[in-house]
Amino acid sequence: MTPAARIAAAIEIIEEIEQGLKPADDVVRQWGRSHRFAGAKDRRAISERVYAVLRRRGLYAAAGNETPRALVMADLVLGEGQARDDVVTLFSGEGHAPAPLDDDEQAVLSTLMAASGQDLPAYDVPDFMLQELTQAFGADLDDALAALDRPAPVDLRVNTLKVSREEAATILADAGIDTEPTPHSPIGLRVKGSHLITGTQAYKQGLVEPMDEGSQLAALAVAAEPGMQVLDMCAGAGGKTLAIAAAMDNSGQIYATDTDARRLGNLAPRMKRAGARNIQPLPWPQDASFEALNGKCDRVLLDVPCSGSGSWRRHPEQKWRVTPDDIERLTKTQTALLRSAAPLVKPGGRLVYITCSVLPAENEARIDAFLEAHPDFAPHSTPTGPRLAPHTHGTDGFFIRSLQRQSP
Repeated sequence: MTPAARIAAAIEIIEEIEQGLKPADDVVRQWGRSHRFAGAKDRRAISERVYAVLRRRGLYAAAGNETPRALVMADLVLGEGQARDDVVTLFSGEGHAPAPLDDDEQAVLSTLMAASGQDLPAYDVPDFMLQELTQAFGADLDDALAALDRPAPVDLRVNTLKVSREEAATILADAGIDTEPTPHSPIGLRVKGSHLITGTQAYKQGLVEPMDEGSQLAALAVAAEPGMQVLDMCAGAGGKTLAIAAAMDNSGQIYATDTDARRLGNLAPRMKRAGARNIQPLPWPQDASFEALNGKCDRVLLDVPCSGSGSWRRHPEQKWRVTPDDIERLTKTQTALLRSAAPLVKPGGRLVYITCSVLPAENEARIDAFLEAHPDFAPHSTPTGPRLAPHTHGTDGFFIRSLQRQSP
């Protein structure tokens, strides 16, 4: 593909992402599948352009315009320092190049050129979140948000039901994929370079699963042991559920449920591939109560719906989709889930609250309110502490609080 054709492809992908219906990585992946003529270097260059725009979308829109074409122009000028004539040439309309710039776009380009040469800020986030983010990170704000704005590595969780970490690393190396142990998770590998993991035999045989190291640590913080009764109350597609099954060595019982039946339906084939036999999917009850499990669970995991602000490295489009109303709605949902989960925990058992958010409103504020309303629960320490972040741990941003129910 020519450089101009790559620009046209990036604009096409950003247009679909801007509709706000699908995650960016799904859109990028689907574009690659439907455009087989694009080689690996082409797909990589297009993907890098798309994510560069998403990470700097607020700055680029403020500097010029928020149409996909203008955002890509802003990346060419502000992100790469390209000259005006070079940008105009890329938008020639010839062959597979984007259509020529109209008068309004020429004016936008003039504005961008006037702003070129200035250093971009280290990060770009919605203004309404800055107060919360400052509260979360304090003096580390610049470092923390800059780290959340950088691309994330590819981490794998080793399925210890089938293989050790060392054996998995050897199998991947034999397939031409070099890895190194994750620095904090004892069951993780970090991939060196760019590889399609889901196409490997190691993945197809259930030996490894793509999973951020922070997510692995969150699953390990549940501290599930063989023989326990565990409820994963917001299981989604079951990534942490499978990690817990491995930690329990297929002994005991894990109940997996979610309000989204479609996502929960993806768990069955993943269970089969992983060789996990102690997971029982449960439909979400209409009254949101699980009376049959009252007081019977050694562990209840609440990996609650949240803003996803801790995963901006992987999903930068989420920064621009979340609104203040969304945060208010999410915090109400989080409070309701905590309230529903509390009676399910047996005395001496633990309720583990997890978000992939860095916002105190979704994290500390929810736990403080819960503990005030439930004096029979008390904080229980976790090995990693309550917060993970890319600037401190090299992981996505996670909040983890383990709360133990006191015996009568």
